[in-house]
Formats: sequence, C-alpha cells, structure tokens
Amino acid sequence: MSLKEKATAFLMGKVGKTAHVRQVTALDHRLLKLELQLPAPLAWRSCQHLKCQVSSTAFRDYTVAHYDENTRIATLIIDAGHVGQGSEWLRMLAPGDPVMYVGPGGGFHQPTAASKLVCIGDASAMGHILSLYHHRNPEQGFHTVAIDEDPLPAAIMGMPVRFSDGQEKDIINWLDQLQLPSNDTTFYVAGYIPMVVQTRKLLKQLGWKQVKAAGFWE
Repeated sequence: MSLKEKATAFLMGKVGKTAHVRQVTALDHRLLKLELQLPAPLAWRSCQHLKCQVSSTAFRDYTVAHYDENTRIATLIIDAGHVGQGSEWLRMLAPGDPVMYVGPGGGFHQPTAASKLVCIGDASAMGHILSLYHHRNPEQGFHTVAIDEDPLPAAIMGMPVRFSDGQEKDIINWLDQLQLPSNDTTFYVAGYIPMVVQTRKLLKQLGWKQVKAAGFWE
C-alpha cells in the first residue's frame, strides 16, 4: 500500500461513511449506473466526487452524476469497460451491499453563465459531464460529444450524446455545425489525459478561449 493509500485508509477510518447499493444498471456493455443510498444529506455541487473503497487497500474517485436530495440517492456513472480493481468491485455489487466512502470532494468545474456549454470527453468522463448537465441553467445550450473507441448510448440520463472517433476533422465539423458564439461559449474537456491535452490544444488553435480541462487517467 502506498503512502497515499495509507493516508486515505486512515481518513476512511476516521470520517468514512457507509452507503448502501440501491441498484446497479448496465447502460451498455461498459457504462454502469450505480445508485447509492447515502446515510446523510449531501451538499452537492457540480463535478464533485465520492472516494469509494473498492478493496481493502484500493480507493477510487467517482463523480456524482446526479443527486436526489429528497431520497438521498446519489447516482454514479462509471466506465467498467477495462480491467481494474474499480471495475471488478463494481461488477460484483448487489442491492443492499455496503459501500464505504468519504466526500464529496473536488468540484472545480462549475457551469459558467455562458449561453452555450460544450463538453468533450470519453466514457470515463460521462459522470463528470452529467453533473454539469444537471447543474446547468435550463436556458443554456448544452452539447456533449463522446470521443471513444466504441459508440456510447445516444442519450444518458436524458442528456443527448454525440459519438466521435476523435479525428480533428470530425470535431471541427461538429463545432462548425453548432454555430457557437465566439465570446459566449465555455468548453469542458475531461477524461483520458492525452486526449484532454490534444483536444484542449485543438480548441485553443481554433481560437476558443474559455476551455476548462480535467484529466483523469493515462
């Protein structure tokens, strides 16, 4: 166990809470929706995460895609399409199982007041983007493109999703079709770090100034 993991385990023992699994639903062959019944109210802000204990020595951060303050149910959208402790843990969960967590933490990305919000991310970023979607002003235009090897669902929890293979030409054509206002659009890019770096660079080259980026893994 690394020093970071030891510190997290100590923190979990001191301030950790226990949620219980309400339901695990497959949205497709890789995206899973985990609904957790929390023991206490959550002061939910956009793009905050819960640090969940996925094994005796491992912890993973999962963004709260949606939170119902009346029922205290937090919904996490997790990419389980790869080999890892988090994916293995998630696929073994059943209703009623306890889940140790601390949080929420993070929350650096918040919807701006721009008239258009544009999100670009991979499967691992869908929870992050959904959190922005659920915190937006309904009058704001909201557009999401998923860059991944395999297509994702065309809509996730009510949010329309366009698929792209990540080719620059495809992204540029999509942006041209949106006819976005140059001074009233905010971009959010999240997910696989090399993809985030490349996409942010492309957006800057195209002249977009309001670009917020968050890399999750590499």
